[in-house]
Amino acid sequence: MKFMTIAASLAVAALSVVSARPVDSLFRRQSTCPANILSCSSTATGVDSCCLPTMGLIVLVQQWYNGLGPSDQFTMHGLWPDTCSGGQGPTSGCDSTRVYTDVATRLQNYPNADANFENNMNTYWSSYTGDNNEFWSHEWSKHGTCVSTLNPSCIANYVQDEDVYNYFSKALALRQQYDLYAALANAGIYPGSTPNVADMHTAIHNAFGVDAEINCSSGSLSEIWLYFNVENGDQYVHTAPQSQGSCSGAISYPTKSGSPATTTTTTTKATTTTTKATTTTAAASSPTSTALPSGRQSGSCSVNGATVCVSSGSSTYYSKCNQGTWVLNQCKSSQACYSDTVTTTHCA
Repeated sequence: MKFMTIAASLAVAALSVVSARPVDSLFRRQSTCPANILSCSSTATGVDSCCLPTMGLIVLVQQWYNGLGPSDQFTMHGLWPDTCSGGQGPTSGCDSTRVYTDVATRLQNYPNADANFENNMNTYWSSYTGDNNEFWSHEWSKHGTCVSTLNPSCIANYVQDEDVYNYFSKALALRQQYDLYAALANAGIYPGSTPNVADMHTAIHNAFGVDAEINCSSGSLSEIWLYFNVENGDQYVHTAPQSQGSCSGAISYPTKSGSPATTTTTTTKATTTTTKATTTTAAASSPTSTALPSGRQSGSCSVNGATVCVSSGSSTYYSKCNQGTWVLNQCKSSQACYSDTVTTTHCA
């Protein structure tokens, strides 16, 4: 009897220790999500917020903006969580402890990033102001913090800024999967034309099986929104839009400056790296210029991969020529940009 009493006491003690551990550390993991329950469905009520986004919908917003990205690709505006009825999240974001102003640095320092990630961000998620860090920080702080499935407590063996990286990498993957330029081109709709927006809706529906919201600014195509429900933590299921958008009748689908995208993301990265290496070799054979350029570069550029410090030795920012367009970049934390020649720099 004494032995049984001791055993029972130990069992109770062990249960107390387990119960004392935070619930998040035991259960809030996407591997425990109920299978195939779709956000905004009748069965979604009460499902863990690590499994389904609390707001319900996720909106992939791609934009058509002259001077941003390749001439034959839409670029990213954002990945926005909405309520099931289309309501937007709070303007200040959903987690003040994860509101950041240095997202570019956090992404550069994240240790598990894909090899092409930085290049893809600068190419397909660039800012019309030239300040990519400000743009990315805004999108993450206002929208990324509201995607509940990305909360650090939902990620097993969480690594610093893994939530930030997952937000942007997921958005880029969706942008690549839902290639709007190709969907329109396959229907014979190209930049430089004035298609009827009804034909654009049909083209998108034929390409993806679901329609999208198409928005205009002053009669010209500006953005296309794709709506998604979520299941199993991180599986995005394309669903019908909340609205047809602001475009009507015949609209302008203007041409966009820049070079066409290469056939694959990997090829683009490899080509850029090779070109930059060639540029460095050529520059090294001549003496360093005494009139090195400075300041944020803007507009078009001719030497792909060329870099120019905004202020050599005193600023972390530098401009990089990416497929014919200057894009603002930032050195890693605690480093500054230094000019080497008229087209090359280094961070140290």
